[in-house]
Amino acid sequence: MNKKIQNEQSDNWVEIYTDDYDFESCSIAKILADDSYYYLLANVTPRGKSDGLYLLKHDDVVGLQRNTAYINKIKTLYRLKQENHLEYNGEKQNLLLGLLHCAKQKELIISVVMGDSDLYGLKGFVKDIDEEILTITNVNSFGDEDGESAVLLKDISAIACDDENGSDLKLLHSNK
Repeated sequence: MNKKIQNEQSDNWVEIYTDDYDFESCSIAKILADDSYYYLLANVTPRGKSDGLYLLKHDDVVGLQRNTAYINKIKTLYRLKQENHLEYNGEKQNLLLGLLHCAKQKELIISVVMGDSDLYGLKGFVKDIDEEILTITNVNSFGDEDGESAVLLKDISAIACDDENGSDLKLLHSNK
């Protein structure tokens, strides 16, 4: 989505569809930014709660809808519950690196989807980012550190940061 279109909209709330075969299932999010490859989304649960930041490849989006009754319902719940998202202070020209540096700086747990998968396989803290490789300190479902993983940045198709699952893991990790 180009900047002109983004600036002309009163808000950037969308229903976002990622499954070619299931147009009944969508996510609700506010588009915070987009670059050549990714959308940066402030995701919201169906109950109007903040659900972290999501980085999603443009190519994985099969549909966007705006100004629907469902979006208005979620926006109302979000407002009434006085929800807020983590402030994104990362780079906007390269959202992948920007989100990774933001997560590292704020010591947030990220979940990473690789390639064509739709599963958030890697979960943990950003340890290191170089020109081609991301190194993660893995955190298991009990909040324990469990080794490290290194992945090629070009293979990342999505990242969840500070979402409900990651926040729970961080809480478990911090209280060991």
